[in-house]
Amino acid sequence: MWFYRDIETTFTQTNALPIKVLKGPRQVGKTSLLERLPGYQTIYFDDAATRRLAQENPRMFFDQLPQKRLILDEASLAPEIFPELKRRVDEHRRKKSGLPDFWITGSNQTLLQKNVRESLAGRASYFDLNTLSIHELGPARGTLPTMMMKGGWPELHIDTAVEPKRYLNDLISTFIERDIVAGAGIEKKAAFSKTIQLLAGRVGQLFNASDIAKNVGVDVTTVQSWVLLLAEYGILRSIQPYTSNLNQRLIKAPKWYFEDVGIAVRMQGWADYHPLLVSPAMGHLVENLAVSEVSRFLINRGERPDISYVRSKEKVEIDLLIRLPNQRYVAAEVKTTPQDFSVEQLKLLDSLKINLVEKWILTPDTSKPRFKNSQVIRFAEVWETLSRVWAY
Repeated sequence: MWFYRDIETTFTQTNALPIKVLKGPRQVGKTSLLERLPGYQTIYFDDAATRRLAQENPRMFFDQLPQKRLILDEASLAPEIFPELKRRVDEHRRKKSGLPDFWITGSNQTLLQKNVRESLAGRASYFDLNTLSIHELGPARGTLPTMMMKGGWPELHIDTAVEPKRYLNDLISTFIERDIVAGAGIEKKAAFSKTIQLLAGRVGQLFNASDIAKNVGVDVTTVQSWVLLLAEYGILRSIQPYTSNLNQRLIKAPKWYFEDVGIAVRMQGWADYHPLLVSPAMGHLVENLAVSEVSRFLINRGERPDISYVRSKEKVEIDLLIRLPNQRYVAAEVKTTPQDFSVEQLKLLDSLKINLVEKWILTPDTSKPRFKNSQVIRFAEVWETLSRVWAY
């Protein structure tokens, strides 16, 4: 592959538990990435014969494998193997011998996490993989028009003959509207699909579950459970409001973004970049792309993204407050066309009384003007700049 996945470094350097679970949507390259790790044998449980042998006698199945470092692809299709994996880990721990080394993948997150929770609690580490970042694609391919219309889906960047609109439509109808619905046992399919469309139309806005529930004809609790389900499957990511009081933070409205901006663009109905560029939706979608780029950097370092937004009672906002190690922060405004922080925004930041090390204007613009109160960081520079401040 001409691109690279920075997360490979995390995989090879980690001190994870014996069972490592790689989560992520379909078609993001989970199996392809793991197969790049040396010394592993891949078992494909979407093969009916392999799945049957493993389920009939899991212990014998694993005993007969020549390689003990394994990638178990689509493992949730063979649930009987999970108690056997638990037995093997526990046996090795008792004997204090070399622990097994297994990677588990699966696109059905509901079944996968159910099996891991029931059999492998305390024995499994989780890793997340999503679509390609601008950093991974490189500046030539990770342009704003390309990211908006293709997202970071590997196949769309590898095979230029694949038509993005059809590919993304198929992905939405098969993975999101069929596989997730089936895996989670959702009965109100039309309402679920409409909920996702409304979320796409409200990217970067304050989340109002009551309003969505009223529009789709279900209760608030159902909408909230669906949103959390989509986050579990790697479709959505929330940004919580910043507050020093955790109780207050939990009751304030989050903002929801799509992990891959291409899905949000397609679900909004855009088929061409130029009409999108001049539409009111563009600002929020650019913000979505910035959130994805920052969160990818953190996830691929094995960190849990701690990104907030700041909003005052007077509705003065800061788009992103990125928490660094040792209680340090970076404040970032996302702008399609760079503009410096306003006086009101600077006052809001001062009122937080936090260790704010830098203020950024994140932009896809390549002009890089100089401002008095902030640094202009292009999207292609986000990972490099975060690496610099992370090491302070």
